[in-house]
Amino acid sequence: MGTSKRLMSLFVGALAVCILFASPRYSSSEAPPPKDKYADVHLNPNGFSPSSECGKCHKDIYSTWKNSLHAEAPNNFVFQTAYLQAYFERGEEVRQVCLACHAPIAALNADFKLTGEITREGINCDYCHSIAEVQPGGNGPHNRFEFGLVKNGPLQNVSSPVHKTRYNETFKESRFCWGCHEFETANGVKLIETYSEWAKGPYPAKGIHCQNCHMRKVSGKIVAEEVKAVPQKEISSHDIAGGHSLTQREESIGIKIAQVNRFKQKVEVTVDVTNKGAGHMIPTGIPSKKIVLQVFIQSKTGEVHQMHQKTYQKVMVDANGEPVVHDSDLLLGKPVRILSDNRIAPLETRREKFTFFVPEEKDQKVSAAVFYSHTPRIVQPSPIHIKLHEVQQAIGP
Repeated sequence: MGTSKRLMSLFVGALAVCILFASPRYSSSEAPPPKDKYADVHLNPNGFSPSSECGKCHKDIYSTWKNSLHAEAPNNFVFQTAYLQAYFERGEEVRQVCLACHAPIAALNADFKLTGEITREGINCDYCHSIAEVQPGGNGPHNRFEFGLVKNGPLQNVSSPVHKTRYNETFKESRFCWGCHEFETANGVKLIETYSEWAKGPYPAKGIHCQNCHMRKVSGKIVAEEVKAVPQKEISSHDIAGGHSLTQREESIGIKIAQVNRFKQKVEVTVDVTNKGAGHMIPTGIPSKKIVLQVFIQSKTGEVHQMHQKTYQKVMVDANGEPVVHDSDLLLGKPVRILSDNRIAPLETRREKFTFFVPEEKDQKVSAAVFYSHTPRIVQPSPIHIKLHEVQQAIGP
């Protein structure tokens, strides 16, 4: 299969995962109430509404969303750099593949050049709250949309003076996130497996879903008090924090120095590394991400005598057996197989042993630290400052 056909096949698969085109559907039995006193809110009755319109009433929720990675999915430097590199290599087809998840409204509006402000919003509020059903399919899940003035969500027995609301159990389930957090290349290689990792783990049986960790309850009002008085004092945070969140990282992984044995100038150290809180493998997502364990012995003055490290990562290789390390190459489907995968599964503990040969002295100590590591290429401003000429002149006689 040629390059173009492979990429189009990839796009069709990704698009099927993220969207199922449907004609706008609106039930007369769900007609919204009059909103004369809310005339400043302008919702699109036949399509997507800008998130800023949602924010006029849902102020606290909007404030957690607007600076999130979901809101900035097509605009953050990490994605933009990989996207530009891929586009330079493959051209227009890349728009359709990458934007199917990073700017999903682009596919529905056929705005792959991101000319519309609503398209550039990334994972827009109305995109998610117009999902009526997530249906399984041969190429992955399909989202069935119902566009208009009925907003789906996870709350029961609530109403709005601006639009109708519908309780939807799917909003509490991990399959709601499935579409974009599972990605297979045209070569049939699983690139991103976050949903599958959760599904194979211990948490489904416990009834713990993605939203339990990534959309935790925080202080806030579902609706601004000047719009409507509501009893709830908490909201589900829509920052949807992940691997870049310090809190999430600290709660996901734990380390312990289990044993230290000294034999004159030889020291044996045993360290336990536990995936104590992540519902998926750590690290998860794109394979360029790593977890690095560093263990070192220091003198009493803090001098590092020796250091060992262990890296946990899914390593993928191309047709020539060379590791594929750049985000753009990974997303272009260059990996053909997984060379190794030593990532840590949910609730799994790895026991690692290290041997050091160091000078024998008093008051030495062993330290262990674990790091989240990702080294993407980033395009950013680089000032150019070149002296063109310089002249001098003495002052006075």
